[in-house]
Amino acid sequence: MTLSEAKGFIMDYYYDDNPTDETFFLFEEAMLYLIENYHDPKDMHNLAFAYLSQRRFDLECKYLEMAAEYNYGPSLEELGYIWYYGQTGTVDYEKAFKYFSRAMECDDEVLRAYSEYKIADMYHNGFYVKKDEAKYRSMIESLYDRISHPEKLGQVYDIDSFPMPDIAYRLAGIRAEEGKDDEALKLLSKAKRQLQEDIRNNPSWWGNIEVMERIVLLSDKISSKDKKQLDIYDLFWISKKECKIAFLYKNRRFIIDVIEGNIRFENKWYRSVKDFFEKAEIDSRKIVYLYDELFDMEVCYE
Repeated sequence: MTLSEAKGFIMDYYYDDNPTDETFFLFEEAMLYLIENYHDPKDMHNLAFAYLSQRRFDLECKYLEMAAEYNYGPSLEELGYIWYYGQTGTVDYEKAFKYFSRAMECDDEVLRAYSEYKIADMYHNGFYVKKDEAKYRSMIESLYDRISHPEKLGQVYDIDSFPMPDIAYRLAGIRAEEGKDDEALKLLSKAKRQLQEDIRNNPSWWGNIEVMERIVLLSDKISSKDKKQLDIYDLFWISKKECKIAFLYKNRRFIIDVIEGNIRFENKWYRSVKDFFEKAEIDSRKIVYLYDELFDMEVCYE
């Protein structure tokens, strides 16, 4: 195989919306050729993510760890998440802490932010390290301040590239514990707005729906106001009881039925609210794409 051929096979794979087994095989061979001959950790990382798409977690870890030997930031961060959540079937907080700590030393502030808030979580929960609530609060407050002013970081960063919803949610929890409910609600509102767009742009990205659920449930818990202006994501707290939810889309009325924790919508059943948000469609468009086009939501508890 030549370098030109390898690049061609790789482009064929990335531009194919539904690659065949043969296309993936040629891509895999091309990536292995590049790794063996050029030793670029970015190639190792990209091959790892291709294995992730096939749920071949052993090979994903192998090539992430290979890239980590070159101190490649994205691979260090990803390995932290793999061991933190036990993607391979084993949770190892010591390894997670090690990889997140190394990623925090990278120059990329976005990678640093993703790794730092997970280190903060480990101090909050006492995972591998001794539980330290003061350190958790200090890290989250410092992180939020930094990513709220990316222009001060010395490089040009897009605010949407930072994990703003995750960090704002954590800071909101801190402010709620301090009795600062109004500030907490403002933080949650900001987090929700960005996360709505994040989900619309990439509805299948793992974790976003779970973060949205936490944001909505915390907002419901600390809000003392009547909830008159509902949106589709309020389904997370509305669905705690059996009910019917009506809304308008393009002057058409739609009904969501919540029955024993399951969701029925447009003659289809969904086993949970999360399942609904991942799969529900109107006119062949995912409902998460349409969140700001749904109006006059009303709830009737049975």
